[in-house]
Amino acid sequence: VTGANSFNSSGGTLVNAIDRGSGLVAVWNIADWFDVRVGYLAENNEFLAGERTASNPTQGLFGGTSTLTGQLGFNFFNNLNLRFLYTRSNLMPNPAGQIGGATGEPIYGLADDGFGGPLRNAQANTYLVNFDWTPLDWLGFFGRYSYGNTPLTSAITGAGVGSVNAQSWQVGVGFPDLFKEGALATVSYLVPFDVTSGQNLLVSGGGNGGVQQELEFSYRYPINRNLAFMPSFYWIMNPNNFSNNPDIFIFNLMAQFSF
Repeated sequence: VTGANSFNSSGGTLVNAIDRGSGLVAVWNIADWFDVRVGYLAENNEFLAGERTASNPTQGLFGGTSTLTGQLGFNFFNNLNLRFLYTRSNLMPNPAGQIGGATGEPIYGLADDGFGGPLRNAQANTYLVNFDWTPLDWLGFFGRYSYGNTPLTSAITGAGVGSVNAQSWQVGVGFPDLFKEGALATVSYLVPFDVTSGQNLLVSGGGNGGVQQELEFSYRYPINRNLAFMPSFYWIMNPNNFSNNPDIFIFNLMAQFSF
């Protein structure tokens, strides 16, 4: 039922700072209703300049930018799945000494020591719970809530300067087999990054008090067993947490080929 397909909808926005990398995943199915999963990833985003963590032998397993994630999954009923995740992230500052950017989650944007000064490596903790529930053959619900805590330390004094704390949540509803078997219509609402404290450490100040919100409509329609079309519409309000930023409207049409 989780057919929402935007980048923010399809994955937890605070959970993992790494889009690409090297690592491993272990899965242990303890019982039909319970499983444990652990994943480790060292960052290797090819679109970023410089030597990356996964290809730098001097940074070891837990140096550089890396994440370690654990998940407990429960399936008490055939139509209800519940998952609890914890991620421990080690975040390297960029050349300017700031934490954040493309590999900075659970921070969106950039953070410094509050006075423009550089930071040391930061260790972040992110907690997430998500679920999907299909009470009827034609109706499903899904959602998640996550909370991220990133303590920051000055590279000049070695003293802690505070923490950036943020939360994110999403709720959605899906309609399997709407108008045709194999089709899926989805409506999703989410808040990707709501700063609860530490705005003074963010270069942008965390916005002007606005909170970015996203409303998404998508519909996957199978033409045949090999081809499906998925039109999607996105409405983004208060972009980048600035209430005076204009709303953004996006239409996307995707074709999916299966062989």
